Amino acid sequence: MKRDEWSDAAAEQVLTAHESEQRGKPFGIQLGERLQQVREEAEATREDIARKARFFGLPWHRPTVGQIEQGKRGVSAPELLLLPLVYGVPLRDLLPGNGEVTWLTDETAVRGSALRHSLDEEPEEPSLPGPWHFKGAVRVAGKFRETQERLSAALPWGARAGFVATPDEAETKAAKRLNSTPEYVAYTAREMWGRGLAEERDARLAGRLDAPTAPRALQAARGHITRTLLDELEPVIRDHEGRRNKPHPRYKAVKTKTGVQIVREDGEADG
Repeated sequence: MKRDEWSDAAAEQVLTAHESEQRGKPFGIQLGERLQQVREEAEATREDIARKARFFGLPWHRPTVGQIEQGKRGVSAPELLLLPLVYGVPLRDLLPGNGEVTWLTDETAVRGSALRHSLDEEPEEPSLPGPWHFKGAVRVAGKFRETQERLSAALPWGARAGFVATPDEAETKAAKRLNSTPEYVAYTAREMWGRGLAEERDARLAGRLDAPTAPRALQAARGHITRTLLDELEPVIRDHEGRRNKPHPRYKAVKTKTGVQIVREDGEADG
């Protein structure tokens, strides 16, 4: 199968959310069931299979074959590679079928089509979404989505990623005084000054020629600078809050003498 043909086929084999949450059969169970089916179709006994396996150097006996068929005993990598010789069937035909989903571990499920494709000369790199299902990747994606949704609700619309930061203690306290959120304070501080509230306060204090050294005087100076910074922050924060619940602007393409320009439909400028 060509790579583009496989991509189309894989798109049809994507695990659904329902399938990924269902507790399907483990690989060992499905392999055992398939081996039993092949043996019975060939009208061979478990002893016949064990005898043939011993011919190829596998220490199998009749109970061994029964345990494998019942999924009570796994097969090693060498045994898996020798199964086609023992059963007289290509390995891909011993793996779960195209319409089946198998769990290789408690974290990873995959469609039979993807397992069989892994035996091709040019195996496709597993990806999501696709025939492979990784619980760990789904958890990470879920946490990332939750974080993005939380930040989206906490920050002004159009917030630039470069100014997003985790609020520090000073910004958390300032948020209470400004009746805002720590995220708004942290974002606006970096938007205005390129650094956090505490860093800007300390930088302004250090830049004073008459910077006090006595503990009480130093504390008073910090308090005075902090109040000044809050006065600077407040109008910008209020502006952000005013735009928070407004609908996101829509854009349109306008043909001009110099070409095509993208503008807001409401006629306002982005700022």
